[in-house]
Amino acid sequence: MPALDADGRRVVPGMVDGHVHIIGGGGGEGYDSRIPELWAGELAAAGITTVVAPPGLDMVTKNLEGLLAKTYALENEGLSAYMMVGGFQRPFRTVTGSLRRDIYTIKKIIGVKIALGETRASRFRKRELVELAARLHWLSGFTGKACLLHAHLGEAEHPAAQLVHTMRTSGVPPHRFQATHCNFTPDTMQAAEEVARHGGYVDFNPILTPEFGHPWAVSVVPAILRSLAAGIDDRLVTMTTDGNASVPMLLADGTRGAYEKSLNWLWRAVVDLVREGVALPRALSFVTVNPARALGLESRKGHIRVGADADLVVIGSDMAIEHVIARGRHLVDGGRPAIMSLYEPGRHSVAIG
Repeated sequence: MPALDADGRRVVPGMVDGHVHIIGGGGGEGYDSRIPELWAGELAAAGITTVVAPPGLDMVTKNLEGLLAKTYALENEGLSAYMMVGGFQRPFRTVTGSLRRDIYTIKKIIGVKIALGETRASRFRKRELVELAARLHWLSGFTGKACLLHAHLGEAEHPAAQLVHTMRTSGVPPHRFQATHCNFTPDTMQAAEEVARHGGYVDFNPILTPEFGHPWAVSVVPAILRSLAAGIDDRLVTMTTDGNASVPMLLADGTRGAYEKSLNWLWRAVVDLVREGVALPRALSFVTVNPARALGLESRKGHIRVGADADLVVIGSDMAIEHVIARGRHLVDGGRPAIMSLYEPGRHSVAIG
């Protein structure tokens, strides 16, 4: 790419979003609630250069083969993209017929998503989670992947009780575990402290706010500040968008507003943390080096250094994103996407014949 003049601006690592629904996470409110796929330019414009996509609620029409195909598509368009298997319902759907074979043979699959304390999810016995954690630890040794056990925490009381039990009794290293949606309810906030106390990663989501249909949620910035004040090791804290999920925007009169993909909320949370007095490098760590480490990508992601991928975000004095470079490719120029996917609406048509 041609030289980019960043004089007077700051250059920071591209963000690593470890939980974003690239093919749409919806469908739980009827056939007409199915959400479309994301475009690469939308992600890049939000400063996100690496994505990890878990399965969503719909595991029938939005299957793992489709998720894997979209992962490859985003990679072809310039981003770095990975996915997880698992999901809300068991038996888990797989690509090869076996969860073990999926992770062992498909490079892009780097973890397993499960749902705990969630009314819409299949239940686990304690020994089943211990066995799953042990299997992932075994696979990590053979593949070199993180094989992260990424646990969605729901609204039930003590949602992380089984996760903490697994961490305590399985003998699996604590960095193989991550709890997400930690700012969903007061119970998940408490669960975050328990998981982090045992050495697991804890993930917070800007999409979880009372204004966004979650009356018991704690907004992400006060949630992180409260957790750090409680003594959580900041190296274990991550933020992800949970973007493109089926979360309604509720208006004051109780009706629904426009659908919000919430991709740019991740960078907004970083800016708000800085405004609350958190140093920029620390605020950035929650969306760069920490998730990269949790996902086993730290050798190439989350840093600006020799040998790492050229994933860079150029920000102005007002903290606005001006340019995004992913793997050395200029994807956002002057705050606008410089790429368009092949069939993205608005792409210029090409005459035939």
